[in-house]
Amino acid sequence: MKPSMQIGNIATVEFVVSEKMQPRFDGIIIHPVCSTWDLAHQFEITSRKALVPHLEDGEEGIGTHLSIDHLAPALLGQKVKITSTVIKIDESTVICSIQGKCGDSIVATGEQIQRVFPIEVVERIIANANN
Repeated sequence: MKPSMQIGNIATVEFVVSEKMQPRFDGIIIHPVCSTWDLAHQFEITSRKALVPHLEDGEEGIGTHLSIDHLAPALLGQKVKITSTVIKIDESTVICSIQGKCGDSIVATGEQIQRVFPIEVVERIIANANN
């Protein structure tokens, strides 16, 4: 990773909750809110944005952990801001603390861990996934 990867680096993503983000099981919409799995997807996107600018050529990140506590609903049409903050770094690991907010209300918190490897190692991990 480049020296620019520092504890305290922040990345943000904003989105408006749309109908396609509602929790749906067997084709039935359960609630008119943002689903937990959509929040988790946005957590992943935001944490990746915190990592990618700091990768060296030939490096790639792999997500190895994601936790999310869905604390409050984000309603259809509401804007959600996800903020991912780098809280720990070592030679090959980046840990981000993540928070999702609608205005001043916290809707979700969590953590994401990414491991950074040379691209060849990532390709080998993928190639050996079914062996």
